[in-house]
Amino acid sequence: MKKYAGDFFRQGLVSFGFGPLALAVVYLCLQKSGVMQSITADEASLGIFSTAVLAFVIGGAKVIYDIERLPIMLAVLLHGSILYVSYITVYLINGWLKWGVTPVLVFTVVFVVGYLLIMALILTTIKRRTARLNKMLQQKHQQENSLE
Repeated sequence: MKKYAGDFFRQGLVSFGFGPLALAVVYLCLQKSGVMQSITADEASLGIFSTAVLAFVIGGAKVIYDIERLPIMLAVLLHGSILYVSYITVYLINGWLKWGVTPVLVFTVVFVVGYLLIMALILTTIKRRTARLNKMLQQKHQQENSLE
Protein backbone atom coordinates (compact mmCIF):
# COMPACT_ATOMS: atom_id res chain seq x y z
CA MET A 1 0.00 0.00 0.00
CA LYS A 2 2.90 2.31 0.83
CA LYS A 3 4.27 1.77 -2.69
CA TYR A 4 0.96 2.79 -4.28
CA ALA A 5 0.68 5.89 -2.10
CA GLY A 6 4.20 6.93 -3.17
CA ASP A 7 3.37 6.22 -6.82
CA PHE A 8 0.14 8.23 -6.51
CA PHE A 9 2.08 11.17 -5.07
CA ARG A 10 4.84 11.03 -7.73
CA GLN A 11 2.41 10.69 -10.65
CA GLY A 12 0.24 13.44 -9.17
CA LEU A 13 3.21 15.80 -8.96
CA VAL A 14 4.10 15.11 -12.60
CA SER A 15 0.58 16.17 -13.63
CA PHE A 16 0.26 19.01 -11.11
CA GLY A 17 1.26 21.82 -13.47
CA PHE A 18 -1.01 20.78 -16.32
CA GLY A 19 -4.20 21.88 -14.54
CA PRO A 20 -3.32 25.58 -14.36
CA LEU A 21 -1.95 25.43 -17.91
CA ALA A 22 -5.23 23.97 -19.17
CA LEU A 23 -7.14 26.58 -17.17
CA ALA A 24 -5.13 29.39 -18.76
CA VAL A 25 -5.98 28.05 -22.24
CA VAL A 26 -9.69 27.79 -21.33
CA TYR A 27 -9.75 31.32 -19.87
CA LEU A 28 -7.97 32.68 -22.95
CA CYS A 29 -10.40 30.93 -25.33
CA LEU A 30 -13.40 32.21 -23.35
CA GLN A 31 -12.01 35.73 -23.42
CA LYS A 32 -11.20 35.65 -27.16
CA SER A 33 -14.67 34.30 -27.99
CA GLY A 34 -16.33 37.09 -26.00
CA VAL A 35 -17.92 34.76 -23.46
CA MET A 36 -15.85 36.18 -20.62
CA GLN A 37 -14.40 39.67 -20.35
CA SER A 38 -12.54 39.47 -17.05
CA ILE A 39 -12.36 37.57 -13.80
CA THR A 40 -11.51 38.65 -10.29
CA ALA A 41 -8.30 37.75 -8.54
CA ASP A 42 -10.32 35.46 -6.25
CA GLU A 43 -11.83 33.62 -9.25
CA ALA A 44 -8.43 33.27 -10.90
CA SER A 45 -6.77 32.04 -7.69
CA LEU A 46 -9.54 29.53 -7.00
CA GLY A 47 -9.38 28.31 -10.60
CA ILE A 48 -5.60 27.92 -10.53
CA PHE A 49 -5.53 26.15 -7.17
CA SER A 50 -8.48 23.85 -7.88
CA THR A 51 -7.25 22.80 -11.34
CA ALA A 52 -3.79 22.09 -9.94
CA VAL A 53 -5.35 19.83 -7.30
CA LEU A 54 -7.59 18.26 -9.97
CA ALA A 55 -4.59 17.53 -12.21
CA PHE A 56 -2.73 16.08 -9.22
CA VAL A 57 -5.61 13.71 -8.38
CA ILE A 58 -6.15 12.71 -12.01
CA GLY A 59 -2.44 12.05 -12.51
CA GLY A 60 -2.19 10.07 -9.30
CA ALA A 61 -5.36 8.06 -9.93
CA LYS A 62 -3.57 6.18 -12.70
CA VAL A 63 -1.89 4.15 -9.95
CA ILE A 64 -5.16 2.20 -9.57
CA TYR A 65 -4.28 0.29 -12.73
CA ASP A 66 -0.95 -0.77 -11.18
CA ILE A 67 -2.71 -2.72 -8.42
CA GLU A 68 -2.52 -6.18 -9.99
CA ARG A 69 -4.98 -7.92 -7.69
CA LEU A 70 -7.80 -5.59 -8.75
CA PRO A 71 -10.02 -6.93 -11.54
CA ILE A 72 -9.91 -4.58 -14.53
CA MET A 73 -13.59 -3.65 -14.31
CA LEU A 74 -13.24 -2.75 -10.62
CA ALA A 75 -10.17 -0.64 -11.46
CA VAL A 76 -12.16 1.14 -14.20
CA LEU A 77 -15.04 1.76 -11.77
CA LEU A 78 -12.72 3.10 -9.05
CA HIS A 79 -10.79 5.28 -11.50
CA GLY A 80 -13.99 6.64 -13.05
CA SER A 81 -15.49 7.36 -9.65
CA ILE A 82 -12.40 9.26 -8.51
CA LEU A 83 -12.40 11.31 -11.70
CA TYR A 84 -16.14 12.00 -11.51
CA VAL A 85 -16.03 13.18 -7.89
CA SER A 86 -12.94 15.29 -8.59
CA TYR A 87 -14.33 16.94 -11.71
CA ILE A 88 -17.80 17.67 -10.35
CA THR A 89 -16.34 19.08 -7.13
CA VAL A 90 -14.02 21.45 -8.99
CA TYR A 91 -16.75 22.47 -11.46
CA LEU A 92 -19.23 23.24 -8.68
CA ILE A 93 -16.71 25.05 -6.46
CA ASN A 94 -15.61 27.27 -9.35
CA GLY A 95 -19.15 27.96 -10.51
CA TRP A 96 -18.49 26.37 -13.91
CA LEU A 97 -21.49 24.14 -13.29
CA LYS A 98 -24.63 25.50 -11.67
CA TRP A 99 -25.94 23.83 -8.53
CA GLY A 100 -29.11 21.90 -9.27
CA VAL A 101 -30.46 18.54 -10.30
CA THR A 102 -30.59 19.20 -14.06
CA PRO A 103 -27.04 20.57 -14.51
CA VAL A 104 -25.55 17.83 -12.34
CA LEU A 105 -27.56 15.16 -14.14
CA VAL A 106 -26.49 16.45 -17.57
CA PHE A 107 -22.86 16.60 -16.42
CA THR A 108 -23.12 13.07 -15.02
CA VAL A 109 -24.57 11.63 -18.24
CA VAL A 110 -21.97 13.37 -20.41
CA PHE A 111 -19.16 12.29 -18.09
CA VAL A 112 -20.27 8.65 -17.89
CA VAL A 113 -20.82 8.33 -21.65
CA GLY A 114 -17.51 10.05 -22.44
CA TYR A 115 -15.60 8.01 -19.86
CA LEU A 116 -17.08 4.72 -21.06
CA LEU A 117 -16.29 5.53 -24.70
CA ILE A 118 -12.71 6.46 -23.89
CA MET A 119 -12.20 3.39 -21.68
CA ALA A 120 -13.75 1.11 -24.33
CA LEU A 121 -11.34 2.53 -26.90
CA ILE A 122 -8.36 2.09 -24.56
CA LEU A 123 -9.31 -1.45 -23.52
CA THR A 124 -9.96 -2.47 -27.14
CA THR A 125 -6.56 -1.12 -28.18
CA ILE A 126 -4.84 -2.95 -25.32
CA LYS A 127 -6.67 -6.17 -26.16
CA ARG A 128 -5.61 -5.96 -29.82
CA ARG A 129 -1.98 -5.26 -28.92
CA THR A 130 -1.97 -8.13 -26.44
CA ALA A 131 -3.42 -10.51 -29.03
CA ARG A 132 -0.81 -9.38 -31.57
CA LEU A 133 2.03 -9.86 -29.08
CA ASN A 134 0.72 -13.26 -28.06
CA LYS A 135 0.56 -14.30 -31.71
CA MET A 136 4.14 -13.14 -32.28
CA LEU A 137 5.32 -15.04 -29.20
CA GLN A 138 3.48 -18.16 -30.33
CA GLN A 139 5.08 -17.95 -33.80
CA LYS A 140 8.51 -17.46 -32.26
CA HIS A 141 7.94 -20.42 -29.94
CA GLN A 142 6.85 -22.57 -32.90
CA GLN A 143 9.95 -21.55 -34.87
CA GLU A 144 12.20 -22.44 -31.94
CA ASN A 145 10.47 -25.83 -31.58
CA SER A 146 10.84 -26.57 -35.30
CA LEU A 147 14.59 -25.91 -35.14
CA GLU A 148 15.08 -28.51 -32.41
